[in-house]
Amino acid sequence: MKNFYISIMCLTVFISCSNNETETSSDSDEQMKQTYFTEFMACKAGPDYSAESMTSMISEWQNLLTDESLVGAWGYVPAVETNSRGDTLWWELQWTSQESADIAWSNWVQNEDASLWDEKYKSVLDCNGENRSSYDVAYPIASNAFGELPDSGYFYAEVHMCEYNEGSSKKDAINFLPGFSNAVNKADYSDTSYHYGNYFQQGNDDVFLWGNFTNSKDSMDKVNAAFEESVRDSMFPIFSEFASCGEVPDLYHGWTLYWSADKDFMPKFPSN
Repeated sequence: MKNFYISIMCLTVFISCSNNETETSSDSDEQMKQTYFTEFMACKAGPDYSAESMTSMISEWQNLLTDESLVGAWGYVPAVETNSRGDTLWWELQWTSQESADIAWSNWVQNEDASLWDEKYKSVLDCNGENRSSYDVAYPIASNAFGELPDSGYFYAEVHMCEYNEGSSKKDAINFLPGFSNAVNKADYSDTSYHYGNYFQQGNDDVFLWGNFTNSKDSMDKVNAAFEESVRDSMFPIFSEFASCGEVPDLYHGWTLYWSADKDFMPKFPSN
C-alpha cells in the first residue's frame, strides 16, 4: 500500500536480509521484531466526500508536507457495515520516531496554511487529530514479498482485535512473529501482496490489533484459505497460548496517501 508499505509498509530490509546467506537466523528474527511509531486518527466523511474532492484534498496536503520525519500515510474506509466502529474512517501516519512526530505536529498546528487547508476540506473529511492514538507497530513481512500492490495505492485490510491471556503480554506476541512469518513463507500466498502488522497501542496492555493486508478482497480470500490449509495447524495452537482474537474482523478498503520514498505518488480513488 505504497508501494505500500504499511504498510500499511514497504520494508524491503526484510527481503534483503532473507536473501543474504551470511545472515544468521537470530539476526533475521530480531529484525522481524522491530517496531515503528504509528498514529491513528478517527475520521468522518462529510457531505462533500467524493473521489474528486479526496484527490484535491490529498494533493494539497502533500504540498504542505515539509517534515522529513513522516514516513508514510494510509487511509482506511469501511468495506462492510458491521465494523466495530461503524462508519468511522481512519488515517494512519508512520513516523521515524515519536519525538519527531511530536515536533512535526507542533509545527503543523502553528502553520497558517495548514489551518486553511483543514478548514477548506472539513466538509470532505473531518479527522480528530487532537485525540490521535499512538502505536508501536511490527511489520514482519515486506509489502511486496508476495507481489506488488496496485499502482493506484489500493489495498484491502482485515483487522482483528486480540486480547492477551492472563499472564501474557506484548513480549509473547512479538516473539511469535518470526515463526508465523516463516510458516507463511512456506504456504501459497503468491500474487496476493500479503503482509501483516501487529499494532500495540501505547498505554493499553490488554489488547493489540492484528492487521492483514492484500491487493484485493479476492486475494484476502485466497490468503485465508491458505492459512487454513497450511498455517493454522502449526501456528494457531502456539498463538492460543498467549492470546485470542474476535471471530469477526473489521474490513476496510485502503489507500496509500503518502510515501516518503516516492514523493510524487498520488492515490487513485475510485469514482463510485
